[in-house]
Amino acid sequence: MAILITACATASKPIGEWRSETFSGQVNNILIIGVTARSTRRRVFEDMFVDQLKAANVDAVPSYTLLESSLQLTRDIVVRAIKGQNLGAVLVTRLVGIKDEEVYKLPASYDDDRGFIGYYDHAWQETSTGYYSQYRIFTLETTLYDTATEQLIWSMQSEAIDASQPREIIEAQIALAIDSISNQGLIVTKP
Repeated sequence: MAILITACATASKPIGEWRSETFSGQVNNILIIGVTARSTRRRVFEDMFVDQLKAANVDAVPSYTLLESSLQLTRDIVVRAIKGQNLGAVLVTRLVGIKDEEVYKLPASYDDDRGFIGYYDHAWQETSTGYYSQYRIFTLETTLYDTATEQLIWSMQSEAIDASQPREIIEAQIALAIDSISNQGLIVTKP
């Protein structure tokens, strides 16, 4: 498990996904909202999301261009801001929770197939020891709403293991969300 965690140190993985059974269309021109108290992190997240959507030929707009960063967003504020903007959907990403986990890494040459005698002889020669590592796991939720009906059409929760740079978590989360909504057939791509 430690090898898996180390290998996926910046990867996001879905832990739950839902799609509306009543929504059958596709959306384009998406307003991207990153929910955070830090306006700089919000701008970075929204810009990165918009850039990745545009690379996939999907129109998108960062919310900070329509909504002041000092505002605590409510439904009414968002509805007023998007009125007349020809936006097909609103995508919101927020941090749901943070948990710390501890994983034990076995010594480099541990081999439980040797039996008692082989293991006992080897243990006298072994110089490396196992150790515990701490990981911080972020749970994120990304939701997609249809602006015409204001209904939730897609939602995903994902986990990302703490990386040395927050940008890595952001990039992984964005890629995961775009892949998912694309695979669900929810977005319109331009030719």
